[in-house]
Amino acid sequence: MIPNKNNPNPPLESHVLDILSDRPRLTVKELYELFLQKSVRQISIQALYALIHKMIDQRILVKENQVLIIDASWIDALLQFSEKVKRVYLASDSPVTNIVLHPGEKRDFTFENAMAMDNFWMHALIVTSYFYRSNPHPTDHNVCVYNYHSWFEIAKTGQEQSLAESYEQTGMDYYLLSGSHLYLDKAVKDTIITKGFHYKTIEPTASLGINQYFTIVGDVVFETKLPKYINELMEEIYTKVKNISEFDRQEILKIIQLPAKTVLTISHNKQRAKQFRETIKKYF
Repeated sequence: MIPNKNNPNPPLESHVLDILSDRPRLTVKELYELFLQKSVRQISIQALYALIHKMIDQRILVKENQVLIIDASWIDALLQFSEKVKRVYLASDSPVTNIVLHPGEKRDFTFENAMAMDNFWMHALIVTSYFYRSNPHPTDHNVCVYNYHSWFEIAKTGQEQSLAESYEQTGMDYYLLSGSHLYLDKAVKDTIITKGFHYKTIEPTASLGINQYFTIVGDVVFETKLPKYINELMEEIYTKVKNISEFDRQEILKIIQLPAKTVLTISHNKQRAKQFRETIKKYF
């Protein structure tokens, strides 16, 4: 129910909360107009009235005369829950153990498709960035990324914007290098809006090659490659699309959900992290 940019199919309640979080004190009719702009699932105004009554009964919303606002008691409960979850999942050693690892350690995580791999990768990146909030930073604690094709940012824009915002809150700049000058790769520069986002495209090189994807956060290195036939299907899309009217993000989402064992390797390797970081940052 909480508005979440990572959820491709958010519940209707999350749209209501998202709208009222930006513009409190709306009438139902005003809310309905904004709801139709935001939600892919279109509902009648009668259905919205029913949803609002339900949220009022659940102490999520309150109605003041003819306008709606988010119930302060729900906000207070949400803040308490958020702090508890943050302590358990982001400020403790439990999730860090299998991701940040000890210096010199390396682990492979295997997934049924690229979508599942990417979802876990985002989780791991946020865990790692929080780890460096409470632990000494390396000399350069900014995030450095190389994507052969930056399909993450094109197909899962909300998720990637959320990740960039998380880096920004941690005080990290975000350097993203894409190994292709094709149209969709160039389009990525307009998909993420944060002060610390830096983006460039290049041609693949000996050290930054075709179908390579890696991220460096601190001394932790994340690396993957798309399975061969998934990479070939992705390449077809990137080759054929010459302008935004030819692009259908659903094509990429379908490809990354196809069955194909995908491996994400995480290593805590100070020297390798330094090498990758220096290779990427020389382009900026």
